[in-house]
Amino acid sequence: MNRFYDGIDYRCSSSDAEQAKAIEIVINVLGFHPGWEALQYSLALYAGGTGIDDKLAIRFKLEASNRPILWQTLRLKSPTEAMASPDWSESFEWLVRGDAASDDITSAVRAFIDRRRHPFQDPSGSSTTIAFSEDSDVNSWCVVWTVGDWANYLASDQG
Repeated sequence: MNRFYDGIDYRCSSSDAEQAKAIEIVINVLGFHPGWEALQYSLALYAGGTGIDDKLAIRFKLEASNRPILWQTLRLKSPTEAMASPDWSESFEWLVRGDAASDDITSAVRAFIDRRRHPFQDPSGSSTTIAFSEDSDVNSWCVVWTVGDWANYLASDQG
């Protein structure tokens, strides 16, 4: 049995002394080693009798060569692509807007990120790119936004 899915709530952060297992998780999630330069993360992993409740936040330097790997590994799509997808648009819109149907999609996406991001992550307002994992919905979602050479990853999986 995976030691992180044994009914115990695990929390790891970049300020912990022991980082090997957390870095392994970060590499598995992103599809590459993001390098040590100012890598910051907060991982909360739980699975037990009540289901799964994982929350991951990562900020890292995104090298140009790793960008396509990240997009492919996470199956990232822009909010515009999500809204244009007949199979995904309703779930995506419910995820980012909730009951606030009056917001335009860009404002709704930025508000979604800024309500959930960690203090070490960049605000979405200066973002050059925002993308969600394909089929993100209220139970399982992943968003990546870039600011300059930096990428911010935020994900939640409940079930």
